[in-house]
Amino acid sequence: MAFDEKILSGRIKKDHVWWQNEPVPFCELSKRRYYPGFYSLIKQQTLHRAVVLMGPRRIGKTVMMYQAIQDLIEEGIDPEKILYFSMDTPLYTNIALDQLIELAIQSQDIDIEGCYIFFDEIQYFKDWEIHLKVLVDRNRNTKFVASGSAAAALRMKSIESGAGRFSDFFLPPLTFSEYIDLNGYDSLLEEVNVDFGGPRSFFRTENIEELNNHFYDYINFGGFPEIALNKDEVKNPERVIQKDITDKVIMKDLPSLFGIENTLELQQFFNVLSYRTGEILNFQSVSQETKTDIKTVKKYLEYLESAFLIKVLHRVDVTAKRFKNITQFKVYLTNPSLFTGLFGKIEMNDERFPHLVETAVFAQYLHREHNYLRYANWKRNGKEGEVDLIQLSTNFQKAYWALEVKWSDSPKVDKLKFFMNKNSIEKGIVTSRTIFDDREDLLIVPNSVYAYVVGKNALGSLYQD
Repeated sequence: MAFDEKILSGRIKKDHVWWQNEPVPFCELSKRRYYPGFYSLIKQQTLHRAVVLMGPRRIGKTVMMYQAIQDLIEEGIDPEKILYFSMDTPLYTNIALDQLIELAIQSQDIDIEGCYIFFDEIQYFKDWEIHLKVLVDRNRNTKFVASGSAAAALRMKSIESGAGRFSDFFLPPLTFSEYIDLNGYDSLLEEVNVDFGGPRSFFRTENIEELNNHFYDYINFGGFPEIALNKDEVKNPERVIQKDITDKVIMKDLPSLFGIENTLELQQFFNVLSYRTGEILNFQSVSQETKTDIKTVKKYLEYLESAFLIKVLHRVDVTAKRFKNITQFKVYLTNPSLFTGLFGKIEMNDERFPHLVETAVFAQYLHREHNYLRYANWKRNGKEGEVDLIQLSTNFQKAYWALEVKWSDSPKVDKLKFFMNKNSIEKGIVTSRTIFDDREDLLIVPNSVYAYVVGKNALGSLYQD
């Protein structure tokens, strides 16, 4: 394709303000707690790999890339050796990655050796993984960093075509612990000793009502950093969230990645699943409610997971064994704030709020490899029951722990204890609204505290590994 080099070069120079010693964008913003892990991958030289930063829209990927550029400059890297291309720029459509690089290095009269090259929203470039692999192989002394919003699709492609060439880094929506810490509310919590599952940190609060109010705000708006950390300055945050879901993901990202033609049908399908977040569903009921055939239901579920809008959780029975025929499942929004974008701000007394609480608790686990998380549901010998979340061993033969999520101070625990007894689990967890009670066989902990604990320990294990 013919292109105007002068126009392109002008755009490239405009995007590289640090070449003119001007401030790097967004560097005044607070850094995500996941930033050190991302930056360490950029700096590591032992393995010659590109870094692929994955995650949903509007959770800080672009900001983290700019912050990395600023840190590289502060460490003494020549600003002219740092290149950045936002691949959703219309001017860059159908222009090869190596052509963009060539234009940039020619304009500055530099060599590609020793450069740090960032490609933002790389999923918009067709067969990006093949071209990026070639760039990595050809340029042994150059570091490549790419980001993209369709996490599962990016991971799938990077595994297929970039084996040994890419290091994936997943950035989840803002966790509750990040929301609390970055907003300066962490003085509400104090670390305590809780005898549960090894050397993990645990916390308590003397002001559970205030912490719950922050948890309520987090559920409505807290998953998106630009809103969560500037909530008094953002006008109509519901509209900001909704616009990015509908206009960007449903109407643009997914159609371009998967060739979807009926975007209205996909939008309506997503609306139904969002309203049912945290509920047990089956293919037949979803097919009837969304007026789509079961084959299309399965296809849309895959697409929405690829865009990291939902997570499908699979079922096991009372002995933690999986079912041969998968007909029943749970769907969670990956970010409870997505509900706000579709249906407006939710109140604590709304009948859907307990489902959003469960969604928020589940969302704290998304930073981890969640292949071993399941829910239990059974009907056996006249008895039936459910446990909201369990973790299986890597061989799927044993349940390590079991969690029941409740928005109540008088939670029923008989089904949880029945499951614990069947699986030789010594101590279970049940969440509450305000009660904290560390018993011999059960830990009762407020949802807000538990959500904070999970996110806090996730970051700890991330950097220990």
